[in-house]
Amino acid sequence: MTLKPSFLIVSILFLSLSVYNVRGQNTIGGHFGFVQPIVTIQDGDTTDGFDPYTIGFPIGVTIRKSEKFAFDVELVPFISSIEDSDGDNTSAVNELLIHPGLLWGIGNKLTFGNRIAYETKSGRYGITPLLNRGFSLGKTNVFAELVLPIRVGNDQEISFTAALHFGIGF
Repeated sequence: MTLKPSFLIVSILFLSLSVYNVRGQNTIGGHFGFVQPIVTIQDGDTTDGFDPYTIGFPIGVTIRKSEKFAFDVELVPFISSIEDSDGDNTSAVNELLIHPGLLWGIGNKLTFGNRIAYETKSGRYGITPLLNRGFSLGKTNVFAELVLPIRVGNDQEISFTAALHFGIGF
């Protein structure tokens, strides 16, 4: 007789935990793309992302907490064309950016976000506000994003950059 009440209590606890877990599950996704710096302003100077040519390849994992809120982390290797000791142009990975952030859906497939930025080679850090617009191309999700990196640190003046990020979400 004492087994039935114990079984009932354990069953109710198990079912209540199961219901809680179903409601609390996260959706995991990711993205891959490229980011093109357009212009940087630092210490009164304006430089573009084309001399030397620089491009980044963000790879991200997104944990969506709800339809409108997500945590996302990117790793972004940047490749630049550089002049070697012989005066010839070559390319090299010149930076790895660690880029976690929070994203908020604001409607019409628009997302506002803000990332914390850690540049591993230059030693600079900062924030990256962004505005993202998603599109569907058949069954493929793509996006275009305006990113506005602000960087400080490593005994350099503050810098402001405008860049465009295009990618595929999955």
